[in-house]
Amino acid sequence: MRKFVLAALVALSGVGAADAADFTTKVTKDFWDDSVSWTGGIGKAYEFKWSVMDNKGQLIICGVGKFLDPTSRTQTRDLLRKATVSINGKPVMKDVSFFATVKKSVDLAASQATCRSMGMATPRGEYDIGLDVSGSARF
Repeated sequence: MRKFVLAALVALSGVGAADAADFTTKVTKDFWDDSVSWTGGIGKAYEFKWSVMDNKGQLIICGVGKFLDPTSRTQTRDLLRKATVSINGKPVMKDVSFFATVKKSVDLAASQATCRSMGMATPRGEYDIGLDVSGSARF
């Protein structure tokens, strides 16, 4: 879980996209590092950076990732489709497979992230953000 205070959210400057459309933004130091790993010898299969921000009063989630293991790419993408974003423990969004994808050799910190509205106003005050990317698959 990530704890937020509204004042600490990153304001996106220069974002002029329509509210319903996905858009991109540069990854900043405010993005968190995360990964997906599989047991059974595969190990780390996907690395990504993500952040939740305010954009014109709407809560958005942005992310970019790279697949590290081609043999688990399909299963990992399925897992991203099932991922759940929650606020204060309440699920508010499913599916983060829209995150931008870069080549394995690309530095995520120097990449562009794809952003999508979470379909809700940015909460006031302090709140917890959760991203659950868990599950199982057959290989």
